Amino acid sequence: MENLKNALSNKLNLLMILVAGIFCFQVFSLFSNGNEVQKVNYIKKEIVALKDEINNIYEAEHALDKKIDTFNIQIQGIHEAVTINNTKIENLKKDEKTKIDNFKSYDARKWEQYFAKRYAKKTVPRSNSAKPSRY
Repeated sequence: MENLKNALSNKLNLLMILVAGIFCFQVFSLFSNGNEVQKVNYIKKEIVALKDEINNIYEAEHALDKKIDTFNIQIQGIHEAVTINNTKIENLKKDEKTKIDNFKSYDARKWEQYFAKRYAKKTVPRSNSAKPSRY
């Protein structure tokens, strides 16, 4: 009987040790799962924060793209105005060169004819009343 009591006592002790071990394992799992849940929640919050930052960056990029488009339109307008002015300058240079070449081609006789025609148009014929009197 004592052997039986010892055997039952040993089995009971073994059972108690197993129950205590299972209890410790459950407590450990409970707390470690809590930490894991906290870690998962923290990571989820970080992911949401990163997504918000990424969305803010995309919005800022979109605003910058609009500004770049506006500047490109302004630059295009300025470029067109500069092109028009450059064309006008080139035309003026060509006209000036033509006039200078014409000026160089005149010899003394042509200049004499030019001024004679010019001043002949400006002279006013005198009338009889404008003649000086002899007395």
